[in-house]
Amino acid sequence: VAITKGPVPELISDYVTFIRWITTNPGGSDVHFGIVHYGTAPQDLSQTAKSEIRVNRGHPETMFRVRINGLKPRTTYYYKVTSIESGGKSDGVESPISQF
Repeated sequence: VAITKGPVPELISDYVTFIRWITTNPGGSDVHFGIVHYGTAPQDLSQTAKSEIRVNRGHPETMFRVRINGLKPRTTYYYKVTSIESGGKSDGVESPISQF
């Protein structure tokens, strides 16, 4: 599994944003979770947002989109993304740290 596009923030507002990325199809179970680890310092990504998706086995890629709520206005956040199967097994992919 590899990240082929992103991750990129979408719809950045004072209190909410979405992080979107695309990977090669992770296979395994039909249900996966996109996970964003984030925080206000790159060395402290202790907050987590997660979103469930269903893998379409007929497509070579899978899009993950995770909503992050409760953000502080005019604050820089750092984040990295990963994904797991429904049973908790990692898809084996993690992005570098980015910011929004």
